[in-house]
Amino acid sequence: MAKITKEMIARILAHAGGAANVAQAGNCMTRLRLTLRDESLADSAAIRQIDGVMGVIVSDEQFQVVLGPGKAQTAAEMMNVLLEEAPAAPTLADVAAEKKQALKGKQTSAVQKFLAKFATIFTPLIPGFIAVGLLLGFATLAEQVFVLENAHPNASLVALIGYMKVFSKGMFTFLSILIGYNAQKAFGGSGVNGAIIASLFVLGYNPEATSGFYAGISTFFGHGIDPRGNIIGVLIAAILGAWVERQVRRVMPANLDMILTSAVTLLIMGAVTFTVIMPIGGWLFTGMSWLFLHLNGNPFGSAVLAGLFLLAVMFGVHQGFVPVYFALVDAQGFNSLFPILAMAGAGQVGAALALFWRAKRDSLLRTQIKGAIIPGFLGIGEPLIYGVTLPRMKPFVTACLGGACGGFFVGLIAWLGLPVGLNTVFGPSGLVALPLMTSGSGIYAGMAVYAGGLAVSYLCGFVLTWLFGSKNVDLS
Repeated sequence: MAKITKEMIARILAHAGGAANVAQAGNCMTRLRLTLRDESLADSAAIRQIDGVMGVIVSDEQFQVVLGPGKAQTAAEMMNVLLEEAPAAPTLADVAAEKKQALKGKQTSAVQKFLAKFATIFTPLIPGFIAVGLLLGFATLAEQVFVLENAHPNASLVALIGYMKVFSKGMFTFLSILIGYNAQKAFGGSGVNGAIIASLFVLGYNPEATSGFYAGISTFFGHGIDPRGNIIGVLIAAILGAWVERQVRRVMPANLDMILTSAVTLLIMGAVTFTVIMPIGGWLFTGMSWLFLHLNGNPFGSAVLAGLFLLAVMFGVHQGFVPVYFALVDAQGFNSLFPILAMAGAGQVGAALALFWRAKRDSLLRTQIKGAIIPGFLGIGEPLIYGVTLPRMKPFVTACLGGACGGFFVGLIAWLGLPVGLNTVFGPSGLVALPLMTSGSGIYAGMAVYAGGLAVSYLCGFVLTWLFGSKNVDLS
């Protein structure tokens, strides 16, 4: 695949309307995300023709250029350098007028906009989720093989296993604070205020507890404090906290803003969190856990989730599943939804293999698939989606159906009494996720069921595409 170069980024910038049209450049794991002042100035077709670009998505006030794993961050850094070197941007009044006019023409739903903000909250945390998940997975595997089945395990190995596990405990103990920071910042508030509010969910309120961090109070003016709700409560508190902060700042004199705005916001939000958000967040958290536990444990519900997941990815709202991941980890001890959704990418791999064998030996399609199939097996499906199946539509549909078959298999095994899941909130998919799988019967069973689901998705995606998804389709 093409490397990210300054010339490539310059071409993308030129076809995006030039530096004056780019208000902000950022990235997620695989996409360069541009906020444009006027999307009508961008030439999506021309950008798609640039070597190395796998697709273009216009969604939720963002112009997203799909570049693939390990490239989006480099592209964003280069883009920001070019933007800094460009002539001065339009005045604030000009930008505001253009933005207002652009927003009037948007057809994006409020729900989609809201869910898309979750990418801003959780994307910076994904490398950490993957890192601690891999360390925990390898540590658990080593413990299973060399410690639990050995009467006299090596002391150094036991110490190493404990060391590899400590990072997971550290991250998940204080993860709410990181999420609170990102959430309040994403919704227009100060990140540090969100972190402080989120810390209220981490503190303990029982003075007799022998573990945790005692808050120093056990009631709020006689009202009992029960820090329930986990991530749901933290998100509600941070989002509401951002709104409260903006309202306080509107009425606060400018010379007192730095001193009092945050203090007043925290006093208000602390009271609301203790009395309202913690109970409501707890109920929502419990309800969400119940709903998805029943969906995941039902083969038909699992098939629907796996079959439709790529549509959520296409519209950039798949990060909205992350709170569900937290709820499932809290309820089961592992993320049973993630392996089901991972079947969607496996269906794409099967479909791509079918197209590869249907295409002529010297065709461009075969060349494209050769470059994208290995990342597909490793859980990076966007090159296959945007470069191979989606432009041809029929194989995209059959690929989704193949993923649904894999989801049905994983859900069926769960319905029979063996739910499996990821040992962390978020992680890689594809074959890379194998060592991160676990279950109530241990990691071997979890890995076996997940591998079986992948095989079903590969096979069904291949067969359905071979029979129905490759007819009257451009295979050149």
